[in-house]
Amino acid sequence: MDRIEHIRVPRMAATTVFMAGPEGLAVIDLIAVERAMTGHRDGARLTQDEARYAASLLLEAGIGYTLVAALVGVDARKLKTLFPDETKTTRSEPVVCGTTRGYRAHKSRGDAICRRCRAANAAADLHYKKTGSSVGAPAVAA
Repeated sequence: MDRIEHIRVPRMAATTVFMAGPEGLAVIDLIAVERAMTGHRDGARLTQDEARYAASLLLEAGIGYTLVAALVGVDARKLKTLFPDETKTTRSEPVVCGTTRGYRAHKSRGDAICRRCRAANAAADLHYKKTGSSVGAPAVAA
């Protein structure tokens, strides 16, 4: 699973905080939330309140809902019901040739794949083979 190192939980004086929410008072362990957000959950389960808080921070940072669901240990469908506005799957930017997204669009439509899209996909694939992660892979061919 991808690990996210750049998103941090807002620091407070205590590691356990009480937050008022729509369902009442919630107890949140900030250490557990931060470990989940950075991919270091290691099988530990977050409470529903902790998962909701971690998911809200990750979605606010622009992380996709599928990765958010995996990090906090919540089913993606459940996440969509908790955050209907943040989990829209529509994209506003068009698919552009010469990107990994363009390569996938060619494949899904059954079109012949253009040279620029092949190069972008090859660069992303090489990055994955070198690092074992797709995080930081070039989206556009150099």
